[in-house]
Amino acid sequence: MLFNTFVFLLFFLIVYSVFLCFGWFAKKQKWAYRAQNLWLLFASYFFYGWWEWFFLTLILISTIIDYVAARSIESSQNQMFRRIYLAVSIFANLGLLFTMKYYDFFAVNLVDSWNQIAIWFGGSMATDSSTYLLKNIVLPVGISFYTFQTMSYTIDVYRQQIKAEKDFFDFALFVNFFPQLVAGPIERAQDLLPQLKAPKFPTIDGVQKGLYDILLGYFMKVYVADNLATYVDQVFFAGKSFYTQNPTIIQSMDGSQVFAGGFLFMTQIYCDFAGYSFIALGISRLLGVTLTVNFETPEFSKTPTEFWNRWHVTLNRWFRDYIYISLGGSKYGKFAQYRNLCVIFFLSGLWHGANWTFITWGCLQGLYTMIYLIFFAKKKEDLGDKTIDSSISISSKLSQILTGTLSRILVLTLIAFSAVAFRSYDANMMFVYFQKSLSVWTWDFSPNNNVKNMFGLWEEYFKISLPLLILDGITYFKKERYWIFLTHPLIQAFVLSFMAFLILTRGVFGKEVIYFAF
Repeated sequence: MLFNTFVFLLFFLIVYSVFLCFGWFAKKQKWAYRAQNLWLLFASYFFYGWWEWFFLTLILISTIIDYVAARSIESSQNQMFRRIYLAVSIFANLGLLFTMKYYDFFAVNLVDSWNQIAIWFGGSMATDSSTYLLKNIVLPVGISFYTFQTMSYTIDVYRQQIKAEKDFFDFALFVNFFPQLVAGPIERAQDLLPQLKAPKFPTIDGVQKGLYDILLGYFMKVYVADNLATYVDQVFFAGKSFYTQNPTIIQSMDGSQVFAGGFLFMTQIYCDFAGYSFIALGISRLLGVTLTVNFETPEFSKTPTEFWNRWHVTLNRWFRDYIYISLGGSKYGKFAQYRNLCVIFFLSGLWHGANWTFITWGCLQGLYTMIYLIFFAKKKEDLGDKTIDSSISISSKLSQILTGTLSRILVLTLIAFSAVAFRSYDANMMFVYFQKSLSVWTWDFSPNNNVKNMFGLWEEYFKISLPLLILDGITYFKKERYWIFLTHPLIQAFVLSFMAFLILTRGVFGKEVIYFAF
């Protein structure tokens, strides 16, 4: 069930009506609080089962294993047994994730290798019909998100940072809470569980902010992202099957189009993922639960480190807390710090999929970050320590504005360049597009009749994205997500009405979220 469909609207209206009825009595009557949580749990299972009811067994298995493992870890006084229980939880979760997410990739390569060996020895190759089940395991929606969330819970219990949850149904709701189930944010138990265990009823402030988050999310998803998708698909093609059937078609693309396509895709995936996250945040606020903000205007970042502090915040926090710090972080010198950064960026790429395109993307992010930390971060700190005399501040401010603008353009360019790898279907397409981006552009603006030239792509980019860039720019520089409510009522009415108008008149509804593939 997608947030951007009519069926979800109907689903949420029913769920919310019953939720409010229970919530009205929940603060005074214990049965109402229990009924509220059980109702949300039922709704969450129904929401997830809408795609495929069989996948409910996977999330239920993960829930039971981590519930039992955490209780066992807490009750055991023997350190060896505690480690065994933790290992069971980690291996079970990673086993499910590996099987569902990476098995198909390795199975395809296994079949290809088998066929090559069969040719060498004169045997018969495996046919598609004989390997159909081997090569066709469907990826359950959101498995990477809820797997990481439940793993963080058992690790935190093992580290004695939180107590194991005794109520199975409350824990199941923590794992399955439908607003953030399929696309995050990846919540920590210490943040989310106490809210779920408390009686829930929305406040006026929560409803106001929640409705704004939902409006902003739909604006980013159905207006910006799904309109940009049309032009991104001109450069990178709408489906892999079209590319595999016409592998030489990538040769007709000009480097200028690939360059513009990388920028369009970077903005598309940001608005697609962040928009869905904001809808989840808003829906959750209406339910009286506050989730973590997963994206904080990353397109205005001046450095790679700032970008990754603002992009997919909860995933980066997960890698920091459970991988980077476990490896020693920066405690053992610069070399160890850079090694650990490379590890988490490599794993970040692998988290997105077993494909050299994702691994290359992750390694490029690590390279950008290391170059910044080695050559520029210290200089920036030194400059930041100096005070500027107000009498000469005009020229200094102009210099800062120019430097900041160029830094932001450079960071966006680097991220857009790596986005070419992320969007490519295989290593061959990635290398061809990288070569075209870095080679002298032919400036042949019509190599393919179905693709706009570079200026046409940039025109569409700014026509679609400019309103969002203005909104995000104000949010970034004001350092206030809900700045709209601090403005004059007429400004509020204009901005909110304009966003709603674009959603209703130019929104594209029903398209899936890109990150459902991860």
